[in-house]
Amino acid sequence: MKIVFTDLDGTLLDHETYSLEPARPALEALKARGIPIVLASSKTEAEMRPIAADIGINDPMIVENGAGIVGLSEDNAEDTYERLRATLAAMPPDLRAKFEGFGDWSDDVVAEKTGMRIEAARLARQRRFSEPGLWSGSEAEREAFRAHLRDNGFQAVQGGRFFTLMPQTSKADAMKRVAAFFRQKTGGPIFTIALGDAPNDAAMLQAADKGFIIANPAHAPLEESQREREGHIIRSEKPGPSGWNDMILQLLA
Repeated sequence: MKIVFTDLDGTLLDHETYSLEPARPALEALKARGIPIVLASSKTEAEMRPIAADIGINDPMIVENGAGIVGLSEDNAEDTYERLRATLAAMPPDLRAKFEGFGDWSDDVVAEKTGMRIEAARLARQRRFSEPGLWSGSEAEREAFRAHLRDNGFQAVQGGRFFTLMPQTSKADAMKRVAAFFRQKTGGPIFTIALGDAPNDAAMLQAADKGFIIANPAHAPLEESQREREGHIIRSEKPGPSGWNDMILQLLA
């Protein structure tokens, strides 16, 4: 059984327009063959549900940069976000004051700091597994902050803009959990296919049976890896959903 795991922004969704229309032929071809399409993004479930509905799928989703998975079973509905916020509240006040996250901000503030529209900011604040925010302390304070998180089962990952607090997991770990779920469900072997464009997709691309790096002129390309040199990872020529469409149709052919 094949399963497709795909990043969204800059991969399945156009970097500028956020449209997936150029990938529609490949999406329909996957659906016609009964191949699950697992969306894997830094977005929240609330942000991703409309995208899944537009595609016409109801497969599991990897949300909040791998911090959580939705759609596997009811027991996945954890209290992760509440535990994360409780961990923040238990920190020494002077250390806690150096971090401000989405849970500390209103929809208006999140919109201002991200450039989102208010409705999009509201969906982005509906968090279940992770907390993006901004750090204002020193490097020594940041390490103390990270140590406190580690002691409570969390990590802090610095992205391009935000300092994100999340469980000690990744998109690659989440992909393995989803694959194991389908393996147990079907009783047969699973062939994983991953598509992404950015550094936070690299581990997922490396862990997949077949990886596709989708061109994105908005940032530097990912470095070539040994698995790419061995032919397990291929790069698209076209960017975004056009490249996504080409790679999937090439694979299916």
